[in-house]
Amino acid sequence: MIMNVIIEDESGNAPNQADLQAWSNNFGLTMPVLADPNYRVLSSYATSSSIGLPFTVLIDRGVVVESVDYPTVDDAVRLLRAR
Repeated sequence: MIMNVIIEDESGNAPNQADLQAWSNNFGLTMPVLADPNYRVLSSYATSSSIGLPFTVLIDRGVVVESVDYPTVDDAVRLLRAR
């Protein structure tokens, strides 16, 4: 199962149901879109004090975390140069 987790809305506030639905509709998502207003999901997978967003967590069928992938500074530089 793939889920999309949203930590805050565009104003930095906890997302409400309308925000989640708008996000889902905007990107045509068919997966669940969940709110994480207290950063509980994020902090569960944090591996350092500095976390890049977005991040991906791969969990296997046995609910074991297989990998956690965060964007790096190099990723950000490549994105800026691509613009």
